[in-house]
Amino acid sequence: MTAIALGPRRRARLAPLLALAPLLSACALLGGDSDPALYELSPKNTFPKELPFVNAQLLVQAPAASAGLTSARIAIKLKPTTLEYFANSAWTDVAPNVVQTLIIESFDNAGKVKGVEREGSGLRVDYLLKTDLREFQAQLYKGTPLVARVRIHAKLVRWGTREIIASTQIERRVTLKNNKIDAIVEGFDDALGKVLKRLVTWTIVEMNKNVRRHPVSRE
Repeated sequence: MTAIALGPRRRARLAPLLALAPLLSACALLGGDSDPALYELSPKNTFPKELPFVNAQLLVQAPAASAGLTSARIAIKLKPTTLEYFANSAWTDVAPNVVQTLIIESFDNAGKVKGVEREGSGLRVDYLLKTDLREFQAQLYKGTPLVARVRIHAKLVRWGTREIIASTQIERRVTLKNNKIDAIVEGFDDALGKVLKRLVTWTIVEMNKNVRRHPVSRE
């Protein structure tokens, strides 16, 4: 998605929204000529102790995402119909790749699945986790607080039959402490962490149910 510069009229229209939080001066939207500062997010490492161990191997695909979110730039919506970006700040990779890596690391941290890998690993696959990254941006709509929003739709597929055995949608919104980029990234980390915890837990539970009905064959 092409970035569009904010003109004088738009800045004037946004002024009431930003009077208490000068977002455009503290962390400018769009533009910027300097090399961006790169930000990382963290995997989840705490999970319910009662989660079962699943003797099966899982392939985690990179999430599908819109063109606007398939970017390393940190996105923000100022209204529901537009997607813009913070200047001079970026993720370490395009958002779907960042999320895929963190999903895999979170499964590894849970330690409840025999094997978890990404495409091209050569792993013998029993289940496939397909996801859509539907929201991954900060939001500042008129009359609402600045939030980080993450929404993922997931499908768990049994590899041998290509049957979708379960699907879910997980969303978290975190109100940000302030409008500085460090606080915005911290909010993303919190929101994504909550989504990752729920996604990994849900996947393990659904895989365990299916393995009990259809034991994995190693012959």
